[in-house]
Amino acid sequence: MSIRPAVSSDATGIAELHAASWRRAYRGILRDEFLDGPVVQERRRLWESRLSQSLLPEARFVALIENGGELEAFVCVLLDADAHWGALLDNLHVSTSAQGRGLGRSLMAEAARWVLQRRPHSRLHLWVYEKNVAACGFYEHLGGVITEHRAKAAPDGCQIPAIRYGWEDLAGLTCGGP
Repeated sequence: MSIRPAVSSDATGIAELHAASWRRAYRGILRDEFLDGPVVQERRRLWESRLSQSLLPEARFVALIENGGELEAFVCVLLDADAHWGALLDNLHVSTSAQGRGLGRSLMAEAARWVLQRRPHSRLHLWVYEKNVAACGFYEHLGGVITEHRAKAAPDGCQIPAIRYGWEDLAGLTCGGP
C-alpha cells in the first residue's frame, strides 16, 4: 500500500469513488433522485475544480491509495477552514472492496501529519451526518470528540442533522499510518 498526492488527472476516479461511497452510505439520508441522478456529475465538477491549478495546493491536501492501478481510497483536508477548529477533513472515502484493511486509518494519519507540518498547533474537525452510524463509529474509534450538532446544507438541497467531530491534539492520529 502506498499513499500518493492526487493530481488533476485523478479527478474522474475520485469523483466516481466519492459518488459510489455516497450512494452506499447516504441512502436514506440524501434524496434518492440526487443519489441516482446527478451525483457523479456534481462530484466530477467538484473534483475537477478542486484539483485544478487555479486553487491553492498549499492550503489543500488530497491523497489517494491505489492497488494495481485501481483507486481504493482518498482523503481531502482543507487548512484553516474554521477559526476555532482549524483544518477540515472534508472527505475520507474507502471503496467497499477495500474496507476493513486500515486504509481509512492510514489516510487519517497521513492527513494529520500533513496538517501538523503546516500548522503545528492546528486542530482537526469534520462533519458527519447523524444517520451515518458507521462513519460516526469510525471517527469515535479514532478519538474524535463530538463538539457540535447542527443541521447542514446537503448537496441535494436538504438540511440534514450533522455532528462535528474534533481532535484537539493530532499527534495521536499520526500513529495509524503506513
